[in-house]
Amino acid sequence: MPELPEVETIARGLDPLVRRRVIAKPEILWDRTVDSRSIPLETLRRDSIESVGRIGKFVAIRLRSGRTLTVHLRMTGRLTVTNAEAYVPYERLALVFEDGDKLSFADARKFGRIRLLDDVSSDVLGVGIDALSPSLDAAAFASIVRKRKTPVKALLLDQKRIAGVGNIYANEALFRARIRPRRPAGRLSARERIALVAALRRVLLRAIESHGSSVDDYVDAEGLPGDFQKKLNVYGRAGLPCRRCRTPIKRIVLGQRGTFYCPACQR
Repeated sequence: MPELPEVETIARGLDPLVRRRVIAKPEILWDRTVDSRSIPLETLRRDSIESVGRIGKFVAIRLRSGRTLTVHLRMTGRLTVTNAEAYVPYERLALVFEDGDKLSFADARKFGRIRLLDDVSSDVLGVGIDALSPSLDAAAFASIVRKRKTPVKALLLDQKRIAGVGNIYANEALFRARIRPRRPAGRLSARERIALVAALRRVLLRAIESHGSSVDDYVDAEGLPGDFQKKLNVYGRAGLPCRRCRTPIKRIVLGQRGTFYCPACQR
């Protein structure tokens, strides 16, 4: 599933391609792509796109009317701009523009969802503080983890607490901060909390610079893969030597996810 760096890359790529385009009509090719809580997409006619941004793992398409169209890509969702008559494999929904192009949402596994909202906010979407928000400082993180017995890796993945972080970057941030993924979140020292917040920000920003990680199906708005997968220190590297100490990277199952860490470097 695309995480914060991938969604940010997609949003940045889409923004100049669709900004100020007027929507002639929506074409819904699979009804369940539209979230059941959505405002009817037929009301998008004659509205135009002001900008494209991100809220957590959601692409947020802001409209001239003041509304926001949110897109959760899930595992295989893709957003591309093409001619309105072009065939797009696995296309589930399209916004056809008056100029003859369309913004196409394709999703092979049909897990992605689109929702039109009058008032979009983190509360409405059910997400916590953004992982790159300046508000996520050491004090805010301390309040999030206080008295939590949850493994710190699981807490990083909890979108209701910290928005945008998924399996790849939780693994990488914990490695950079030298913290084992199973450590109870509430038992981290003040120094460890500071190190983890800094590591998380650094990893996410570096991944955005590399246009994300293409370890599965992810491509950006132009159909190009990311490059950060070549720079991963632990994720997907089970049995390979640690880049710091040469100890073999270990893989365990934590929750339902494969978790990677260095048993020598992380404590």
